[in-house]
Amino acid sequence: MWVLRRGPLQRVFYLVLIMAIFKITASPFLGKYGVYIVAGVGVTALAVILWRSFRRDPTEGVGIKLN
Repeated sequence: MWVLRRGPLQRVFYLVLIMAIFKITASPFLGKYGVYIVAGVGVTALAVILWRSFRRDPTEGVGIKLN
């Protein structure tokens, strides 16, 4: 895979990626509202996980399939 190979192009790519992530996390907007963004994403993920578990068929995986 391209990601697992080591070469000068991949090193430059990873350096640029790390710098971009650092610039995004160091921005004033994220510094001011970061806690609210993380909390909102966490609550949304929890709601999606719980919604999927409650919408599942309760008889799924129970009993012996005879067909």
